[in-house]
Amino acid sequence: MSILQSSGMERNAQKGKAEETLQASFLRSQLILFQSRKKWGIMYSLATVTGILCLPGVLDAMSHQTAVFSAIQTLVLPIITLLISTGMYILNDLIDSDLDRANGKKRPIPSGIVSKRQAWAFVIILNGTAAGLSLITFNPVSIAIVAVMLTIGILYSARRVALENRFVIKTLSIALFYMLCALLGMTSGFGMNIVMANPLAALRTVALLGTMIFISSTLNDLGDVEGDRAAARRTIPIVIGEANTVKMAIVLSAGIAVMPWIFFALSYSGIMMPISASLFGLFVATRLVKIKNGLGNMEFMRSQHKKLFPMHLVLQSIISSGTIMI
Repeated sequence: MSILQSSGMERNAQKGKAEETLQASFLRSQLILFQSRKKWGIMYSLATVTGILCLPGVLDAMSHQTAVFSAIQTLVLPIITLLISTGMYILNDLIDSDLDRANGKKRPIPSGIVSKRQAWAFVIILNGTAAGLSLITFNPVSIAIVAVMLTIGILYSARRVALENRFVIKTLSIALFYMLCALLGMTSGFGMNIVMANPLAALRTVALLGTMIFISSTLNDLGDVEGDRAAARRTIPIVIGEANTVKMAIVLSAGIAVMPWIFFALSYSGIMMPISASLFGLFVATRLVKIKNGLGNMEFMRSQHKKLFPMHLVLQSIISSGTIMI
């Protein structure tokens, strides 16, 4: 074998190793990005599961209807939500990487662990897959809801529109996205007819979930006041003040305690759910009262936002179990 041939083989081997390293690095970056936001992606996905289970009689419909296609239509919906929500969180991290760095957030993109190119690939792959999965449901309502969810996610972070920079609209867009996650679950192969027959169950679910995520998102803004003010953002705490923001959140949590009784009076659909939701709303209000002394402490407010995460899961469980008990 000649020296030239030997050198060529060595170069090819080195090139192959470099490509393997690059591929491993890319795959690892995708895993890192997913791990960084999977908690919230799962929460939004469970909102879709709540949408499936919140409809009275849906479990009975599942047990009697054996159509494989209806089962596929149902099972794919939480996966779609997981992919979209996780992808949109990373899109926002990508657009806000400089601001997150200024706010001291140790996320993969601002910390430099993952490149922006790898993050863009993650966003495109997850949202593209979600769009494709919505098409295989062959359900025009599901497809339309997914299209709106994708639109909100893009407009939330897009520089020219940037819903995240707009007073109240930022938090309302998050609440609307969360409510759409639940509505998507209601378009399952078993739920469409039930929604048409019992719209109050659907309305009660999205109202409770939307209110809770509004509270949580506002609390999250309390932990980013300094960076958001430097970026000229008009979040609720910046516009109305931090103390007034907490007061508003307390009033909304009281609303969670009251709303289920209104729906109960309209439909008489079971008393356990309104009782549980009332106790839940009062508990959240109590937690919010206690954080008033920590206003101005960014790290403290961020920790309080993280502590609210389990509350989303509790409320989802209250809604689902309350309906199942009926």
